[in-house]
Formats: sequence, structure tokens, C-alpha cells
Amino acid sequence: MTRLTLARSVSVEGIGIHTGTHARVTLSPAPFGAGIVFRSCGVEIPAHVDYVVDTSRCTVLGKDGVTISTVEHLMSAIASIGVGDAYVDVDGAELPIGDGSADLWVDALMDADDVSNGVSDASQTGFAPTSTLRVDGKNGSYIEARAAKCLSIRVTVQFDHPMVGTQTATFSDCVDNWHDYSIAVAPARTFGFIEEVEALRKAGLALGGSEENAVVVYPDRYSKPLRFPNELAVHKLLDLMGDLALAGLPLPNLEIVAVKPSHRLNVEFAKLLVSRALPPVALTPQPPLSSE
Repeated sequence: MTRLTLARSVSVEGIGIHTGTHARVTLSPAPFGAGIVFRSCGVEIPAHVDYVVDTSRCTVLGKDGVTISTVEHLMSAIASIGVGDAYVDVDGAELPIGDGSADLWVDALMDADDVSNGVSDASQTGFAPTSTLRVDGKNGSYIEARAAKCLSIRVTVQFDHPMVGTQTATFSDCVDNWHDYSIAVAPARTFGFIEEVEALRKAGLALGGSEENAVVVYPDRYSKPLRFPNELAVHKLLDLMGDLALAGLPLPNLEIVAVKPSHRLNVEFAKLLVSRALPPVALTPQPPLSSE
């Protein structure tokens, strides 16, 4: 697999689900080795766990007093296609939410296209744990992983709610690819329970949230038909992929099992991955292959 950047710039506009404010985001090609870099107010913020400053409602990156919220959906889409170098210029405090899924970013990346940045993934930092890696959270939540020949993820969510109960979602690049992600993962929307939504609004949060950009779970119904029977679990998988991408791209070849994951737990696990990373081999760009 080849390290990728974008072929051209593309812009996306919309409101943030938490702040309710408008933002414009431009995805642009970046030179070899730049990584994914967010830029706002003259500050460059690498898409890396070292720059995560909040995980309470979403994943927030920050540096020098500048913060960018809700980066996980974009990072999930970026990770799925394998883009390793790109600039993300943000005019606003939070990335647009679109319809609550990653479709907004899939469409943008398809418009931007991708091109080789001239190096094999084999030359990049790798992960080779000799034992199972695990982090534990509250109420029986955990994420664990072991070395594998390809990336596979299994996410289980459990809610004491008659509409949800236990749901499981899986994704594996052993058999799936970018096209499969765009169909089977990206459309899953963020969700919230009506009691939680009402409490957030009273607290002045979720200012941009509505039934147009999130699935609301009522005691006896969903606010709209689900796109998948297990859409809540699929969205948690989407979030997990985005948060783990902050450990470095590409996503490592691991068999990952996550039970009741959260942004906090995801980021904690990403930090564990970073701590177990193999020393990087010097990356040397190669001339692009001739089209003739």
C-alpha cells in the first residue's frame, strides 16, 4: 500500500453539533511526511493523541489556546482511505457535522481524489505487540487488541433501553476496503437518548444538534428509520476508527475488540498504541511511477 495525499483541494461548510456555530473546512494536499495537520488561527495542530485536550462529548484537538472539536468523523474517513498527508484548514471552532455520519467527509475525499506520495506503508512506524494490549474503563467497558495479519475491529454497545439493548458491529480490511467502509460504516449517524439531549440543551450544550443530524432514541421509537439495524454500534465503530487514527496512520494490523467504547477510552488506547510503536524507519519519498 502506498502513502497517499490528496490530488486537489476541496471545501466543506456546515454547523457544529455541539457549538451550533458555522465552520468552513478545506482539505488540501500536503508534502510527503507532513502527516494530517489541522490549521486554524495561524496555529498548526497535528492530528495526534498528544494534542487531544478534551474527550467529554467528542474528540477535541488543541494547541496554543486554539481548539478544534469533533475531529473523529473526518479522521475515520481519512483512515479508511489511507491518506497519510493532508492539510485541514478550519475556519471555525468545530468541524461540520453534516447528517451526523461520516458521509460528508467521504464525499469530500472522493471529490479531492487521492494520489501517491511515493512510499510504502512498510517504511512507516509499525505496531507489533508481543502480548494483548488492553485498557479498561467504567462499567465494564474496555478495549483490547493483539497482533494480527490485518486490521479487524469488533465493537459492542450495551444500553439498558428497550429500543437498543446490545448491538455489535464489525469491520476488517482483511476482506473490506475503502468502498466497503463508505457503504457499511460511514453512513452510521451519531445518536443520543432524548433524556440526555434535553439535559444537554438545558446546560447550553448540543447547540447545533437536531433530528436532522443525529438519531434521537425515544422510549418507544427512534426519531427516524435506522440505516442499519445496528446503527448505534456501527457509529461507535466509526468513532473508534477516527480516534485510533490519532495514534498515527495507517491504522495498525491488530485484532481489536471494544466493549462500550467512548472517546476517552479510545484516546487512552491510542496513547497505549503510541507507547508500543516500533521505532520509525526513515521515510524516503520515491519518484512517482510514470503514467506512460
